[in-house]
Amino acid sequence: MASTGETYPRVRWRSSIIMRVIVLCVVLVLCLLGSVVVITRHYLVEVVREMETQAKTVGDYVVVQIKENPGRDLDGLANEMMDLHPGFDEIALEEGQTSGHPVTIEPGFGGELMKVARLPLRLADGREVLLTIRVSSRAQTEIVQAFKNTYLLVLALVFVVALVLMIYLIVKTLRPLRDLSQSCAAISSGDLRDVNIGRNTGEVRALEETFNQMVASLREKEVMEAKLRQAQRVSALGNLAAGVAHDLRNPLNTIKLLVSHAADSIPAQEASAGALKQLSTVGNEVRRIEEIVSGFLSLAKERELQPEPIRVDSLLEECLRLVSKDAERRKVLLSAELRAGDATLMLDPKLWTRAILNVLLNALDACPEGARVRLFSRATDSMCEIEVRDSGVGLSKEVAERAFDPYYTTKDTGTGLGLSVTRGIVEEHGGSITLSGAEGEGCQVLIALPLSGPGA
Repeated sequence: MASTGETYPRVRWRSSIIMRVIVLCVVLVLCLLGSVVVITRHYLVEVVREMETQAKTVGDYVVVQIKENPGRDLDGLANEMMDLHPGFDEIALEEGQTSGHPVTIEPGFGGELMKVARLPLRLADGREVLLTIRVSSRAQTEIVQAFKNTYLLVLALVFVVALVLMIYLIVKTLRPLRDLSQSCAAISSGDLRDVNIGRNTGEVRALEETFNQMVASLREKEVMEAKLRQAQRVSALGNLAAGVAHDLRNPLNTIKLLVSHAADSIPAQEASAGALKQLSTVGNEVRRIEEIVSGFLSLAKERELQPEPIRVDSLLEECLRLVSKDAERRKVLLSAELRAGDATLMLDPKLWTRAILNVLLNALDACPEGARVRLFSRATDSMCEIEVRDSGVGLSKEVAERAFDPYYTTKDTGTGLGLSVTRGIVEEHGGSITLSGAEGEGCQVLIALPLSGPGA
């Protein structure tokens, strides 16, 4: 069972959903800042271009007027141009000044920003003047004009794309969580399957791994509880059987002695074949009851294993030899493919011979004439497997589910303890046994033993 001390799987920061969301938010903020920077820069470029154009237009007009009227008063000319350009706040012509920044934004009266353009002029009469134009910056108008710009549409599109990416990321994150929720519902109904919510990384992947650890622990707990219930049931039945068997043995011994005494007491000349046959039948049935009683006692009795190194294939060869005559009598073909090699396990030879014989004899009982029983063995890196396959009548789903229950049998004879005892032997050695098949398709019994552990 998974340890309760296991920690939540570590998440690499590059795979973290939190980090992804942070990065996406940073990208969105940078997009907004970039939008502001680009809009502001474009606005300033437009302001400079517009002011330079206006200053050049006014300057050309001044040059033409002075050329036509040399010596004309500059202040009067400036007032005339104010009438021609009512949108300007100030037009000034200063003689003798020819330096200054071409276009600037300066504070005006009342804290209002002013766009200022300065253009040096050389007039036809030889004078050098500085043309200065001031225009107030009306914030609302400029913003509206800026928002009409194509660049803003592009930046808005970038912002929308980033927003769509964030929505996609959220949806992609929630989809596996929805799948996980469905898996939780399945588990609550008893379906303990591993969760597989696709290719995910970060917290979702860590959550999937942790969830699967929990599912594995639940499966292991379920198996342990099933084994505990089975052990309790077998123990209760075994105790009951032991009590019954103990009470039966004395009467059986008495009957057996009386039958033997009766057979010996009848004079040979007076004994009829029918009477002797009946006494023989009684004796055989008594012995059969004794075998059943012995089976009851073996089920109830605590076994002390006496393991020793056993080569698996050698044990199987001996079991084949013991049942070969029975197979010939039944006209069932018995074959083997033993490929465990030199795999050697610590096994109780008597118990394992009994277990393998139980499986082989059950397979022979299920086979009609001409059928086939095959015995396989193989070894992997960690397990040794023994498999018995028959081509007999097969078994139904109900029989497969109850085959290992004590006293359950589908045969006219027998106690129904063979497979139950076999499973107990296998599990005492740290192994497992499974039964599969279908009606009319034969049956397969698979025994798996670890190469390291109680049976190794």
